[in-house]
Amino acid sequence: MRPSAHDEWLESSSARVDHPEAQQCVLHVFACGVAVFHLVQPHKPAALTDLAVWRYRSYASDLPWARDKLRDLLDEESARVPNPEYVLSLYWLTSGPWSGDAHDTALRLLSTPSVLVDRGAPDGPAPLGGAVEESLLATGFDHPDIVSFGVRGVSTAYAGWSGVAYASHSRERSLTIDELVTCELTVQALWCFTRQVQQMIEDGQDPSMPEQYGWRFLRAASSRLTTARAQETAQHVLMREAIMNTSGLAERLRAAQDALREGVG
Repeated sequence: MRPSAHDEWLESSSARVDHPEAQQCVLHVFACGVAVFHLVQPHKPAALTDLAVWRYRSYASDLPWARDKLRDLLDEESARVPNPEYVLSLYWLTSGPWSGDAHDTALRLLSTPSVLVDRGAPDGPAPLGGAVEESLLATGFDHPDIVSFGVRGVSTAYAGWSGVAYASHSRERSLTIDELVTCELTVQALWCFTRQVQQMIEDGQDPSMPEQYGWRFLRAASSRLTTARAQETAQHVLMREAIMNTSGLAERLRAAQDALREGVG
């Protein structure tokens, strides 16, 4: 594995691994104990609903795949390998048939694709029907948990609990895909870390971590993720704030920090 180039304060290494369907798959292993798989999967769906259904159906195979891959890499028995937490989608829209308000609505739907899918169908996630998508594109769609971080004339961008969608209108001025991925890798790694602290509490344990990843580590992480840097662009600030708000990470960092501080108090 090689050291990763993203946020240097959150030490990690990465390596390419094989995935049966992804164009590219990189495993990021963070020194704090979290592993994140980054899959790149280009798609040209006939409709947003098709993409939404694929997204939910792929969960059924990607989560056990991740567990099996970690088991093979660690050479561990299946019972000793933790279950993967979740899959988060980042959509980079390169083209589409929409314009005006419909284009904006399409990005909103990408950030919250569950509105296009019947997740309780007997045979697994199924499309709600083309009429639903057509109606939403025609009349508009909003959700209280969706946060915009686009800039007029530069990009259209939305973050939600289950995904992030971005469309660049000016390649020279918009965020890059690497900037979005780096932010998400950092946020998701810390989300999983704080989830482990939460799990210890729910299991009736007094949570503890190695000193270098204790409450001071989380305090520093919170400051880095919630405070604008002097030379940070406004677009980057908007992206980071939107992803932090919709992921709920700020609250999780505070709760985990308090729990770990109590353990050493």
